[in-house]
Amino acid sequence: MRVCEPVELAYLREQESREKQQDQQAEEWDVDQSELEQMLRRWGSRQILKALAEIHQQVVNDGSKVEWRILSHAYLIGGYDNPNPCSCDDMF
Repeated sequence: MRVCEPVELAYLREQESREKQQDQQAEEWDVDQSELEQMLRRWGSRQILKALAEIHQQVVNDGSKVEWRILSHAYLIGGYDNPNPCSCDDMF
């Protein structure tokens, strides 16, 4: 038989409570994530990201803002569509 001190018991109860809350949040996020996926399929990434940026500005009052880019596969593998093309003047 193990005897626990009151501080240890309180810690164990608090940890158990946190774990239950995290499990509940994970279940809720799964539902939210599936709804988000449906919205993404319906409206597209750009529209969702624009709306998210607008909502962020309304909700968060610290002057921060959401900046986003959707990089094409060609750009990611070093292809042609570089958003920062070099200037020919810089070369000569």
